[in-house]
Amino acid sequence: MSTTDPIAVAKDLKLRPGDLVMSDFDGTITKRDTGWVVFDTLGLKEAWDWEYRWRDREISSIECLAGQWGLVDLKPDEMLALIDTLETDERFPEFVTRARAAGAEVVVASDGLSFYLDRLLKRMGFEICEGDPEPGERRDCITRYVNLAELTDEGVKITFPHSNEGCLQCGNCKTAHLSRLQLKYDRVIYIGDGYSDRCPALQSDIVFAKHHLADLMTEHGVEYIPFGSFGDVIEMTLE
Repeated sequence: MSTTDPIAVAKDLKLRPGDLVMSDFDGTITKRDTGWVVFDTLGLKEAWDWEYRWRDREISSIECLAGQWGLVDLKPDEMLALIDTLETDERFPEFVTRARAAGAEVVVASDGLSFYLDRLLKRMGFEICEGDPEPGERRDCITRYVNLAELTDEGVKITFPHSNEGCLQCGNCKTAHLSRLQLKYDRVIYIGDGYSDRCPALQSDIVFAKHHLADLMTEHGVEYIPFGSFGDVIEMTLE
């Protein structure tokens, strides 16, 4: 792999049976981070205080998410109307279909919240699978690993069923999911853009990175493939 010349290694990137693709959601499948669309729309500058304390590892992701979403005062119907304005990468469904046709599997891992992630995935035509995928299994749904959240008149209620008590840097420990799935698959390809993607990316065989994740990979001296959209990923892995 190369951070500067992805075409030179394109032959090694082609998806095949035995591959698992794990993709981040916010800023990767969506064009903007969903939380920040909400916080910025409502002018919640205090959300940045929580964000920087988490990035500096002063607090856990659980504390950060609870603090940020605790600032939000919207009724459920108002929240969903705002969520429905978000843009997603229009080629992500095509990527999933073509990756599966090549024999690979695709899952979504997010440190975001289920109430908007599930809604947006369903808008893209996906039903949600329960449980881990199995190599070679033919599925029409998609597995997602995410923090669970419910919209109520009193605010967003969040629970963290996938937290790792030994490391609370993320509410949803993507590395735990990846480590479990790696036992079943030949290669793991990770696609992401942010801070919560660092740990699983460092454990993956191939990394497609942009924005903060690209910077983090560079800082760690880890090779990655730069991308802008799933159209780029399709071109390098499926064409």
